[in-house]
Amino acid sequence: MNTRKITRPAAFAVAMVLIASALGSCSRFPETVREVKRESLFSLGYGTMEDQLDLFRVEGMAPPAKTRIAMRDGIFFLANGNGAKVLTLSSFGDLLSMVYNPERNPPPVVLSQPGAASSGRSAWPYPFLSPGEIAVDSRKHVYVEDRLPPDRRAFDAGTNTALEYVVLRFSTEGKFIDFLGQEGIGGTPFPVITGVHVTVQDDCVVLSMTREAWLVYWFDSRGILKSTVRIRRDSLPLPDERNLVPSLERIFPDPDGDGIYLKVDYYSESIDPATKTRSGISYDRAFVYRMDSRTAAYTDRYEILPFEPVRSRGEEDSPPRIWEFLGAARGKNLFFTTTDEKGATFVAVYEGAAKALKRFSISIEPEELQYTTLFLSPDGILCALMGTRFEARVVWWRFDKVLPGGAL
Repeated sequence: MNTRKITRPAAFAVAMVLIASALGSCSRFPETVREVKRESLFSLGYGTMEDQLDLFRVEGMAPPAKTRIAMRDGIFFLANGNGAKVLTLSSFGDLLSMVYNPERNPPPVVLSQPGAASSGRSAWPYPFLSPGEIAVDSRKHVYVEDRLPPDRRAFDAGTNTALEYVVLRFSTEGKFIDFLGQEGIGGTPFPVITGVHVTVQDDCVVLSMTREAWLVYWFDSRGILKSTVRIRRDSLPLPDERNLVPSLERIFPDPDGDGIYLKVDYYSESIDPATKTRSGISYDRAFVYRMDSRTAAYTDRYEILPFEPVRSRGEEDSPPRIWEFLGAARGKNLFFTTTDEKGATFVAVYEGAAKALKRFSISIEPEELQYTTLFLSPDGILCALMGTRFEARVVWWRFDKVLPGGAL
């Protein structure tokens, strides 16, 4: 029989390995999380002047309307619902153009109005009621959600749904072109709009919802309707045969083609062991599904593991946190965000091609959480408009440098 003698130093080394292995099995040690550096671009003051935002209702305490941000080729587009205006700014904060409701804004000082001597920067009047979601195509045409006045609204008795919203289209200079409704240019108003997006092919995707379903309207660059997808709340996909409760969190278009990404969170019923009765529900898992917008067939799915805060030895565990879906960049790269109990912000990038989830940290100050809206470009640049007590800040994180092929 072949035997092997273990010397005392070797035995000690083996023991240490076994101890480390045992500790590792019951405790998570800090792992390397790469930081993506934040770049501060510019800030805007609060007010009603042309280079200011009405973010928290300057004139009163009424609930704020939407304020949204989009970016294309380094140019920023802000839809300010409270201020009833849309601003176009350079990455240095220079105001390039504005579309505004003259009944709710003073006359512009820096920008030239139509018919006046042009300074290369213009302001165009338009009777906005409540501009919200915003997107921009390669021609720099701007797509803006707006609510219609009461006399132009409609009602769908079949679904018991109010139809009150349209998507306005403006030229690069800010001149009104037309509006999109459910059937295309000049169509029936939409139900509540939850998102307006533009793909790399310049298709416009309008996301809407009713009590029974989510609706996805897909238009080409001319405004012609290509497809409509209806996703019923009672027909969401289930990952297995267990009795899970699905909850659709967000929908985003695939910027690479005619696809839609849906993030569905699943919950399981909790049973009280003493009484054997239902005591509530608990988070189980999440999947992102890719759907073909032309056939409404699911073509792929990706499991998104929850965020588990890293603990040092001796710290108590905390429940996993759910990732919030931020959108998709080119190359099947899906973005998510969450915070830990200490307030730190994390971004996860799921590389669909490799089916790998990578975590990153980003810097957001506590004072900037009074109002935060994010925008992810098709190239993977994460932009944010963040409201503090005294100003609104525009920043970005260059995730395009950490995606496959990039370099941080």
